[in-house]
Amino acid sequence: MILRIIMSIRTKIITIIALTLVLSVTATTVILIRLQSDEIINSKFQDTLFISDLIVKSIDNAMKEGRTVDVQKILENIGRNRELMHLRILSPDGRILKSKNGAEIGTKSRNYIQNLLYKKQGPTLIDKTAINYFKEIPNREECYKCHANNEMPIGIIEIKHDISRSHATILSIKKLLVISSITIVLSISLILGLLFSRFVLKPLKNLLLTIYEIEGGNLQATVKVSGNDELGIIGTSFNNMINTINSLHDKNINKEREIVRIKAALDNMGKVEDLNSQLGLKIKELEKANKAVTFLSKELKSKNIELIKTIVRLKKISDVGNILPSTLNNEDLMKIISKTTAEVVNAEKVTLYMRNELKSSLTVQYEKDTGTKTMDRFPLEYKTFYDKMLNPELLITPVSEIYKIEDNNQNIIQIGMPLEIKGHNITGAILLENKADGSSFTEDEIEILKILSNQASAAIENILLYDCLKNNYFATIKSFVNAIEANDRFAKGHSERVRVLSIELGRYIGLDFTEIEVLEHASILHDIGKIGIDSFILQKHGKLTSNEYSLIKEHPVIGEKILCPIGTLNDVRNIILQHHERYDGKGYPYKLDGKQLSLKARILTVVDSFDAMMTDRPYRDALPLYKVREELRSNAGTQFDPDIVKAFIEMIDLKGEQFLSAVGYNITLKITT
Repeated sequence: MILRIIMSIRTKIITIIALTLVLSVTATTVILIRLQSDEIINSKFQDTLFISDLIVKSIDNAMKEGRTVDVQKILENIGRNRELMHLRILSPDGRILKSKNGAEIGTKSRNYIQNLLYKKQGPTLIDKTAINYFKEIPNREECYKCHANNEMPIGIIEIKHDISRSHATILSIKKLLVISSITIVLSISLILGLLFSRFVLKPLKNLLLTIYEIEGGNLQATVKVSGNDELGIIGTSFNNMINTINSLHDKNINKEREIVRIKAALDNMGKVEDLNSQLGLKIKELEKANKAVTFLSKELKSKNIELIKTIVRLKKISDVGNILPSTLNNEDLMKIISKTTAEVVNAEKVTLYMRNELKSSLTVQYEKDTGTKTMDRFPLEYKTFYDKMLNPELLITPVSEIYKIEDNNQNIIQIGMPLEIKGHNITGAILLENKADGSSFTEDEIEILKILSNQASAAIENILLYDCLKNNYFATIKSFVNAIEANDRFAKGHSERVRVLSIELGRYIGLDFTEIEVLEHASILHDIGKIGIDSFILQKHGKLTSNEYSLIKEHPVIGEKILCPIGTLNDVRNIILQHHERYDGKGYPYKLDGKQLSLKARILTVVDSFDAMMTDRPYRDALPLYKVREELRSNAGTQFDPDIVKAFIEMIDLKGEQFLSAVGYNITLKITT
């Protein structure tokens, strides 16, 4: 099966190339044959005209010397050429006066009768095998002995020139060109087949074998990588993807088991509800016999209402449980958790704090009347509570226990709980304050808080795992980019600085989490295509030649082709392909203008140019910061999107030079003069 697929691919590609070659060579051959044929016929036309002029001059000489008898000999001598079928001198009425064939003298010329318009036509091609030509012999003074001086013309030269042998020559050339074309096409097809089998089909066969093994259930199968070319990179990426899929598969199995357990619990609750309905019917029957049962019935109805409320709450918990695993942004996740918790337990205020060793800590608070907000600073009034929750050594009760605060009437007015992830690591805490109706938090609501805390912990753990996977992924990419930049001291750190500035500008403009991730990928990989450019050109001091500059302009296309096999990076490839286009449509590689460029590509263009001007290059030193600002503003609307330039300058002015120093720029060398 695999062999058939590979052979089919090879056959199709080689067939397309062969057809293209056949069409190209055939068209060239036809044109050459047509030109050769026209050239030969034109040559014969010129020969015919030359013979007619030669005859006229010979006749003139004979007339001057009084040798009129020599005219017939002239025709017979010239007529020995086998290609001259007819060579005659006619009277103006078409009678043959002289001829290479003396037997036809005195007869009428058929060709003359058929070509009475000879004065306008000139030489005429007949059936591509002969040329007919009629030329007048003018009356001159030396001809007055035999002709009246007013006789015009005194005769007509008729020539019929056979060109059939030239036509046969053209056919021979046609055959030779056709045979040569077929030989060239077959040779090129054979060479392409051998090269394609060696460099493409063999690696592709390894990849397809692995895919079939995986389809058969062998998730441990890997591609045998035999080189570092594009197919080798695809094989390595495919192996990494399979490893990631195996990891996610294991996690999904664990989550499915948890879901089965929760569904079983919900099924039990449904059975309890059915039993309550049956019990309600029995109570109605007993009301007629005993008034005491009425009181019991009312009590059960109250419990039923509470049960319905619990079911509604559990439904909300279930809905949140379906949403949380798909949320990969910490802030969005915390907003969902805080709002849902407040709605389920009817709390006035919910404060959620999460610490992150890789990023800054985050605090989100939900209030019933004002909604959800992200707090710039950690509220000092909650410091004591969070210190107890986040430090196991200070906990009065075990981590699994709830935190409670009661008022003077022993009503629970605050409840809280740490958020615990796998391995008993505490990553945050949640605090609920005051019931909206002024009542106390119940034990049921405390249990609900535990369920929500567990769901929140699982979702937070997913985000931490995603962040870890993303960090490892970016670490791999950075290592690869650093390896590319290691041989060029001028490019060292360029991609990382562009990544940091692009993310900050994207946030300043208002891009969402997903768009910023795409921009981050594109920023770190935007110069990956330079791996295909000679390092001599990249590090050349002085002006590049036109050929060298043309090679440099290919690096966006090379980068796009390198990432082409990775389907998840389609948006990233588009940004990389466009990051050297200009807003006015004069960039490269495709001269797209601002309306055709993506927003993220326009952001990357500004940041990439900023870094290039702010750092030393082989052909010049770094520019001062004020000069870079002037360059950005002066090229806004031509090279750059003016709105992006304006936002970028506003951002760096807002963050200050300290921010640029932290990114990696030597601001002390770029002070305004």
